[in-house]
Amino acid sequence: MDLLSMVGMATKRRSDYFQQAKTLARKYPTQPALEERMKEESIAIVKGLRDKLMRWEEYERSLLDKTLVSALASVIIGNKDQKINEALEQTWPIIVGDMLPPLTQFLAETKTYIDNGTLRLGDQTQDFADGFENAVPGAVDLEVDELGDISPEEDGELEASQGRAHGKDWGALATRVTRYIATSTFAFVALGAYMLAKRIGYKQMRRVDRHDKRVCPDCRSYGEMGWQPIGELPMPGKGCQCYDRCRCKIEYA
Repeated sequence: MDLLSMVGMATKRRSDYFQQAKTLARKYPTQPALEERMKEESIAIVKGLRDKLMRWEEYERSLLDKTLVSALASVIIGNKDQKINEALEQTWPIIVGDMLPPLTQFLAETKTYIDNGTLRLGDQTQDFADGFENAVPGAVDLEVDELGDISPEEDGELEASQGRAHGKDWGALATRVTRYIATSTFAFVALGAYMLAKRIGYKQMRRVDRHDKRVCPDCRSYGEMGWQPIGELPMPGKGCQCYDRCRCKIEYA
């Protein structure tokens, strides 16, 4: 499926996604709970593809659906149920713009690996636990200078050298899927909280990093800037080398 087709399909189902996101946010009302649930969903759909329980088209559609619904539910959680429909309408183009271009490329890469035999449908020789632990943010002990060029849409030398997140085996594919469906929840919860802070009338914001060696130079720099006018600092995952793995907090005043 090309990007235009994917955007068109998503647009037609926007109201369905909104309703599903509301249900999901009610069932998993915190970011850690939602992220954990979406990790389980990630494994489930990759297993479904590998074990030939779903056709490629079903897998493609399922990944699209779960990516969008998860992001929308995250916005609801961060927005604390305040003017939900307005928040979803405002964030919809952001979510589509951020998630669908790399997702389209990722699906194309996966289809290539299936077509050329790199990924073999029905192959159950590999335990899904192998390599999947690195889907959890912070599970890999990365030094600061190792964080460059890590993004969902790129394989990256680091990921390839460590044999993870490049999607060329089933465990690695599950790791990459979780970066769209699960780890992105943190950034979209932060986006929902930002919208709430602006509506309440907060005037300042600051980024607080985790103060450990996994913090990239960009995040450290944002933290050192201290309080700034609201809107002047990028959200977690934006403008930093951590991308979707960013876990910087935002405080408002």
